[in-house]
Amino acid sequence: MKRTIISLIAMSFASFGFSNAQLPDLIVSTGGFSPTIIDRGDFLTITTTLQNTGIANSSQSHLAFYISMTTTVTDGYRIGCVSVEPLAGGSNSETKQIVIPIPTSLIEGNYYVGWKVDPYNEVAESDESNGFYLPNNQLTLTNNFVFSRHIPYPIIFIHGLKSNDQTWDSLTSQLDYYGWSFGGRMDYCLNYDSDLTTSLLPNDIHDFTTTNTLNSGDYYTINFDVNTNGAIYNDTVQSNQAAIVKQGKALQSAIAHVLNKTGSDKVILVGHSMGGLASREYLQNSSIWQTDGRHHVAKLLTIGTPHGGSNQWTFGILDGYSEAVRDLRWSYSNGFPGVYLFGGNENNLDPIAFHNYDVNCNAEIGDSIVGLNQKNISSDLVFSCVIGIGGLSGDGVVDAIRADLNNYYLLNADTFLVNAYHTNLPKEITTDLKGLDEPTYFNQSYQIDMDTLYYGLITTQSKANPFINDYDDYSIYLNTNTLLNIKASNIPVPQFSIAIFDTTYALKYIKFSNSLSQIDTTVLLSSGKYYLEIEAQPDSFSWMFPYAFTLHGTPMTSVESNLTLVSQSYRLEQNFPNPFNPSTTISYRLPTQCQVTLKVFDVLGREVATLVNSVEQLGYKSVTFDASKLSSGMYYYRLVANAIPSGQAGNYVETKKLVLLR
Repeated sequence: MKRTIISLIAMSFASFGFSNAQLPDLIVSTGGFSPTIIDRGDFLTITTTLQNTGIANSSQSHLAFYISMTTTVTDGYRIGCVSVEPLAGGSNSETKQIVIPIPTSLIEGNYYVGWKVDPYNEVAESDESNGFYLPNNQLTLTNNFVFSRHIPYPIIFIHGLKSNDQTWDSLTSQLDYYGWSFGGRMDYCLNYDSDLTTSLLPNDIHDFTTTNTLNSGDYYTINFDVNTNGAIYNDTVQSNQAAIVKQGKALQSAIAHVLNKTGSDKVILVGHSMGGLASREYLQNSSIWQTDGRHHVAKLLTIGTPHGGSNQWTFGILDGYSEAVRDLRWSYSNGFPGVYLFGGNENNLDPIAFHNYDVNCNAEIGDSIVGLNQKNISSDLVFSCVIGIGGLSGDGVVDAIRADLNNYYLLNADTFLVNAYHTNLPKEITTDLKGLDEPTYFNQSYQIDMDTLYYGLITTQSKANPFINDYDDYSIYLNTNTLLNIKASNIPVPQFSIAIFDTTYALKYIKFSNSLSQIDTTVLLSSGKYYLEIEAQPDSFSWMFPYAFTLHGTPMTSVESNLTLVSQSYRLEQNFPNPFNPSTTISYRLPTQCQVTLKVFDVLGREVATLVNSVEQLGYKSVTFDASKLSSGMYYYRLVANAIPSGQAGNYVETKKLVLLR
């Protein structure tokens, strides 16, 4: 009996060893980085190649990048994570390259650069110890700073009632983690005359910002917690409880500072609580826009903002008779609606004695006020709302229904619900970054320039957005016919594509990553305006790791005469997605007019679909294959392109496989 048990145990171990040997085993085979000495905020380039040293094929996975002062991965600071394509046994991956700005929050010193293969355990491997470092080649981080902008438009953060810029510390620390740079803080006292019983804009607003300390950065903060002598975080004159009209006027000045410092055409505004109303005060009053008559705002994200007011009384925490409380109320005890938000005469204010009733801050009482929610609002920007539902009807201070801007304007603003209370909303980093996501529609696209490295976020979409995938839209202007090179790196998800559309929204070009972590592609375009759209399928981690991309244009004399400069003039792309269910997109490129057939065959060579059979003009083409009537399995698609007239640019035949999974 014992002999039988021992034999079974031995067989079990032998079986385990055999099956384990059949598993994939991913390792980092080569790796390096440059430069070896770097300033904080400067760009570090890391290159890596993976190898599957196992026998079995690996599935799609990821590779995480670290820098650490020790050789232990768990002690490291994770600075990036990219997609890794499926690898056959014994094969190598593409060369992975990420370009990361070094976080400014790191201290100076020597660091190791390291990798973690399959950090999310997507691959069952024979060896799970996948940390790899270069202990003999360290990165030296200096105490210097490099300030640069990594996003199309800089962000301005505006805090709420009885608060200050430190409201944003948790969120901005995450932006620092990305390597985004802090451009500086702008300080304003909004009761500069120290008299709470009067309100006059020229007397009450004083800009204490030291503009020569501002840098060209990715984000800035505004601070209203300022005394009349410029001292911060010790407000004794209710500067951070002042009228919203004053805040909007101060924001005019802050936007001018940022535009002048960065050279950007627009900014993004992010307001917590009353900071969102301050942003709207600026946006909805063209008289306080910039000197060229434009508001220069690309997006407004409000976080727990009382668009419909808040009647919470919080005596002891703030002054219930302050200008801010006066402006925030949706109604008074006398039955009249809140004048600032919903309009009315200043004499209709609550009989409870506020310090002053001068809603429009012109030193006169008794004016008829057009409420903020009665004024027109610009529709040429993107709107997004983060709404707290940690309390009974909202976030404990603002009711959820009153925090949704869509209930007051037909804006189709993205809305994100989060189970949190009012003061914690700026700390809900995941949700707040979803609110900062790039625009989904072409008419709201962010303008970008050539030869500039940009970063973007792949996030799950809001309940107001009908799309599952994340669409990020940018616009570019070409002054002449241009050979446009597009490079994308740091791609953290397997399903990622870059497409070019013209102003009629016609697709001109598309390139899929096919689980790779980078794209390097070229397209020839005539002069004009185009939209560059990045489409990706987000996952649970993608919001943490921005993708990067840059454009470079080479002017051409004409599109037709320089087609030969585009590599692989004929090209059949891998379908995307692949595997798919039930439809997928197949794209191809023609260098000249051709008679084209595009057909799909099963594994026995039987034709199951004809997708194209026509004469087509030169350019990039895309067609959808709907396989809803076919069974699961492997299929092949074949492109045959015969040039017209015959012999002008040769003939082309190529076949690729696709997989239908139900």
